[in-house]
Amino acid sequence: MRSKKMLFTFDYELFLGANSGSVENCLLKPTNKVVALLEKFELRGIFFVDTLYLVRLKEAARTAPKAATDFKLIQKQLVRLVNNGHCVYPHIHPHWLDASYDSELNTWSLLDLSKYRFHSLTEQERTETFDQSMDCLSKMLQNSTATFSINAYRAGGWSIQPFSDFAKLFDKYNIIADFSVLGGSRRNTNALSFDFSSIQPNSFPYRFNNQVDSKSPDGKYLQFPISSLAVEVDTLTNRMMKKILWRIKHGQNYGDGKGVEFVSNEKPSDYDKHMEMLSIELLTLPKLKQYCSFINDNDYVQFISHPKMLSPHNLLIFKRLLSIMTGLYQLESDWRNINI
Repeated sequence: MRSKKMLFTFDYELFLGANSGSVENCLLKPTNKVVALLEKFELRGIFFVDTLYLVRLKEAARTAPKAATDFKLIQKQLVRLVNNGHCVYPHIHPHWLDASYDSELNTWSLLDLSKYRFHSLTEQERTETFDQSMDCLSKMLQNSTATFSINAYRAGGWSIQPFSDFAKLFDKYNIIADFSVLGGSRRNTNALSFDFSSIQPNSFPYRFNNQVDSKSPDGKYLQFPISSLAVEVDTLTNRMMKKILWRIKHGQNYGDGKGVEFVSNEKPSDYDKHMEMLSIELLTLPKLKQYCSFINDNDYVQFISHPKMLSPHNLLIFKRLLSIMTGLYQLESDWRNINI
C-alpha cells in the first residue's frame, strides 16, 4: 500500500478578540471529538497550545475558582493527549499580556492588538514570554507517563518573521522544527504580518537556517509547511452551503467566543483570491471530492485546524475523508518519522 505523510495540526486556543469563549466549548469538547476520530483510524494529532494564555490562566487561578478549574481541566486533557501518543507544543499569542479577565463570566477580553506579533515585543519581553511559556507547558506535562520532548513550535498568527527573534530561543530550548509557514501567502494587517510568497504552495518539508522562507539543505532547523488547496472560495455552492449550515446546529462550530477583526493594509493577494489552507474546519460535503483529489496528488499534506472552529458537520465529513484515505494509503501522521 502506498504511503502518505499526513499531519493533523491544531491551534489549541480560545478566541482572541472581544470574547474568548469558554474552555469547555472552545477546547475540551471539540478536542475530545476530533481526537476520538484520529484514534479510531490509529492516527495522531499535533497540538500547538496557546501557552501564554495558560500563563495568564494560572495567574488568575490564584484568586478565581473558575479559572483554577479551567486550568486543571486543560492540564488533564493535555496530559492525556501526550499519554496517547499525540504531540503538544507551544504556540504564543503575545497580546495575552494585555488581556483582561472577567471572573464572574469566566471569560477574557483581548481588544488590545498592539502586541499581537511576537516582533512587537522588546527583546527582554520576548525572552520572558518564551521562558514563561516553556516553563508553564513543561510543568503541566511533567506528570505524563510518556517520554516526550517539547521540540517544535508554531508562531501565533503565523508571524514567525523575522526568525532572528526566535533563533536564540529555539536553540535555548532545543526546538528544531517550526510549523508556521503557509507557502505562497502574504498578510499585512492591523495585527499580523508575514510574507511567505517566496515559498511555493504545498512545498515538501525542508531545512533552513536564518530565514524560514529560505531553504538550506544543511539547515539546523526543520520547516513543515501548511498545505493549501486551490479553490474557488466564493462559489454559489459554497455560499449556499454556508448559509444552510449556519442556520442549523449541525453546521455551527462548537466555540462560543468572538475572534479578532483584522483590517488589511493592502489588497488581497492572489493566494487569498484562489487558495485556502487545508483545514478540517473548512471541510464541507461539497469539498470532500476536492480534498480527496488533493491528497491523491500530494505525498505530503498538513492540515491546520482550530478545535474552537470545528462543527459536527466538519467532523462528519472528516470521518468520511479518513475512511477513504486509510483504505487507500498507509498514513504517517508523526512528523518525527519524516526524513528531510
